[in-house]
Amino acid sequence: MRAILSLCMVASYLASALPAQQADPVGGPYDRLVIRGATLIDGTGSPPVGPVDLVVERNVITEIRRVTPLDLAGGARRATAPQMIEAEGMYVMPGLIDAHTHLGRATDFSPDYILKLWLAHGVTTVRVFAGGEDDPAVEIARDQRAGRPVEGPRIVLYRFWRGNDPRLWTPEGARAVVREWKERGVDGIKVSGKPGLFPDVLKAIADEAAKLGMGVAVHIGQDGVVPMNAVEVAAAGVTTIEHHYGYAEATFTDRTVQALAADYNYGDELQRFRATGRVWDEANMTRLYGGVLDTLVALSRNGRFTMVPTFSVYEDQTDLSRAKTLPWLERYAMPSLLAQWRPSAEVHGSFYFEWTSADEAAWGRLFIRWLPWVNAFKNRGGHVAVGSDAGTSYHLYGFGTIRELELLQRAGFHPLEVVRSATQEGARAVGLPDAGVIRPGYRADLLVLDMNPLEDFKVLYGTGVERVTPDGRVTRRNGLKYTIVGGRVFDARAVLGEVERMVERAKVAGRAGSTR
Repeated sequence: MRAILSLCMVASYLASALPAQQADPVGGPYDRLVIRGATLIDGTGSPPVGPVDLVVERNVITEIRRVTPLDLAGGARRATAPQMIEAEGMYVMPGLIDAHTHLGRATDFSPDYILKLWLAHGVTTVRVFAGGEDDPAVEIARDQRAGRPVEGPRIVLYRFWRGNDPRLWTPEGARAVVREWKERGVDGIKVSGKPGLFPDVLKAIADEAAKLGMGVAVHIGQDGVVPMNAVEVAAAGVTTIEHHYGYAEATFTDRTVQALAADYNYGDELQRFRATGRVWDEANMTRLYGGVLDTLVALSRNGRFTMVPTFSVYEDQTDLSRAKTLPWLERYAMPSLLAQWRPSAEVHGSFYFEWTSADEAAWGRLFIRWLPWVNAFKNRGGHVAVGSDAGTSYHLYGFGTIRELELLQRAGFHPLEVVRSATQEGARAVGLPDAGVIRPGYRADLLVLDMNPLEDFKVLYGTGVERVTPDGRVTRRNGLKYTIVGGRVFDARAVLGEVERMVERAKVAGRAGSTR
């Protein structure tokens, strides 16, 4: 009898799992879409489970059905819809959230190029730091709020705290500016150096932003780390601290400033990045893992603070030759970007007039200290989100986001923790309570993959992964199949093909111009 029951269970599962002939799912949002039979990685850090049928109605996840043979034998029914993605043997996970991005480099090419690179790498939400009203992110965010279709991730718009407005320098003026920006549809504020890092001004910004439901991201530039190091910035009530600045300085005991040369000039980017690469050499590691870490963890667990390390934007400083020869630059980097990345005093991040093995060694030492410390922060309960800061120094959009996942894993994060930082933690960092996790009622920002990202994050690269058989045959597989943004399905590989054609057209135009 038990054998007959087992056969019936298997037969029921196989019959219900047979794929139906479906139209190409690209498009939408659909009144009802079912992703059928996938293994679910939900973004919380919980282990994968499957198979499941995932139901999406318009732009919202409405149901998750477990459909294992045991569930079906117990009466579970397969979900159906006019539009389905047959995903047996595949994986579904939340879309990636990149919490540190810029669109301002899109001057010689359409911002669509950057949006498509993000889509091709599974990025469904980006927090964009905009320099002003003329930044392309402002118009795109406005279009999205108005319900106009945009082929790209959802944009969370932050404005830089800079300009000639005298109100930026006073607490009362700061509160007024924050209120004005809120009325204009700005989601948050990006502070980088003074005047935003004067303690009275930053506290006013953070307090007013919290009242209005806005975020505050801080890059603690060297011109602002005195008077506010990372502990003091986090205690002011900001939502995120970007990069690595301000943490080492918070550990100093015999002085309050880095040991900089008398002729040091922060306005010289070569000097700046040489010096910042060496500040962690001066860190008091006992204090870093003691009082500094304890305070930051408490502020993260009990408040709004999330760490956004952006490891990947600094990796070129540990090995410049590697950065210049990344395999995707030839096909997917715009010629104008490659030109911007050549040494120039007029372009931020293009400071490699001379970059020595000593410089790379200094940054290598920084990584050796920084990465495991971020892991310790996470292990004690601190929140860590993913941010790429792509667009500078051979650090390409989309590709840079995936590299950030790999570096979090190198820091010691379990793959499930990496995914959580790129999804649930990212949603927390940028202030989206309806995103980052696969659960009913949440926004349908999803990825469907042919390969398991927990085994190898490289499957998320648009260029796929290379495998070599024992007899020497080389194969290349692409892991990411569909990127779904608000219920709208994009073919990730086709989108990357569009990027390649855009780059080729730009190259042809450049060659034509040079022959005139």
